[in-house]
Amino acid sequence: MKKLLAMLLTGCLAFGAAACGESAMTEDAPPKTEAQIKTEIIQEIIDDMTPAEKAGQLLMADFRQNTDGTGMTTLSEEAKEALAEYHMGGVILFAENLDTTEQTQQLTADLQAAADLPLFIGIDEEGGIVSRLGKSNIEHDEFPPAAEMEDVFWAGTSIGSTLSMLGINVDFAPVADVNTNPDNPIIGTRAFSSDPQAAADKVSEFISAMQELDVSACAKHFPGHGDTAMDSHKGETYVEHDMERLRTVEFVPFEQAIATGVDFIMAGHIKTPNATTDDLPASLSPEMLGILRNDLGFGGIIITDAMNMGAIVDEFGAGQSAVMAVQAGVDIVLMPADLAEAANALTEAIKDGTISEERVNESLNRILSLKYDKGLI
Repeated sequence: MKKLLAMLLTGCLAFGAAACGESAMTEDAPPKTEAQIKTEIIQEIIDDMTPAEKAGQLLMADFRQNTDGTGMTTLSEEAKEALAEYHMGGVILFAENLDTTEQTQQLTADLQAAADLPLFIGIDEEGGIVSRLGKSNIEHDEFPPAAEMEDVFWAGTSIGSTLSMLGINVDFAPVADVNTNPDNPIIGTRAFSSDPQAAADKVSEFISAMQELDVSACAKHFPGHGDTAMDSHKGETYVEHDMERLRTVEFVPFEQAIATGVDFIMAGHIKTPNATTDDLPASLSPEMLGILRNDLGFGGIIITDAMNMGAIVDEFGAGQSAVMAVQAGVDIVLMPADLAEAANALTEAIKDGTISEERVNESLNRILSLKYDKGLI
């Protein structure tokens, strides 16, 4: 795969023999457009992939600690081997991975160098109580929780600038939930507002600011975690509202995020028993993800919330849940409870057709297209 990518980067496959010093265009053949070149590059990569390499692009893992329990602030041999063995498409960083600016830049560079294809490197940096940077020695602007942010565009700009400088290209923010339940144990002031349109406007500002800096934003947690009485980290989580209520409240910020061009939307582990019939959390639900794709018109990358949460592991195995998520329409499975089990299950499902070629190629095209657009490929 690295050899193919090197060939693509030299232009030999994208531009034909002309890029390699020969004349490949006839008098009648017009030059290829950027869109055609991009399509050909992505198709060449997909055509050259093994099932295991395809499965790897659908996974984003965390490598928080070394085997001795210390934070992994330099790339460990174990992480390097996992990146190679499972052909990882992404890595998420946590506070344990961050110390100084120079150290983090070296870590992200080393992660990229160890990968088959360029990685999405993500982080949860919302401001307020969810700030990985806040636990590090990295110089950065500090921000209050979303509900107290006065200049949301500046927050997105500042956070995006810092992440870009560190080599981090995805931020799992903003929270697009509407904080309508004062007893909610997990969202609260992480949401911008209890008013759907006010929340939507600020979500849009944050996304616009961040993505202007080529750091992808991720609106979370679809279909909306703002009116749950449970924490999906700990177990099964429900939203009791019907579809009419979801469309008029919970979906509003997500619709505006889509209109703004958000690159990622995170599917939460949230069941909607009065709006869907499959009794599955949104992250595994063909019904709910179909609404996101078809009704709300989202064409970007759907990523799950962390798959090691109680709402998933209490009911499903790591391999089973990874396969179910991709079958349902997810593009990237985040933090499976057992990376090897998830990677192997996805590989086998791609090999035997449990996940159809069409379904996996849809995700690969979205993933590689964004990596191309962001200059990673």
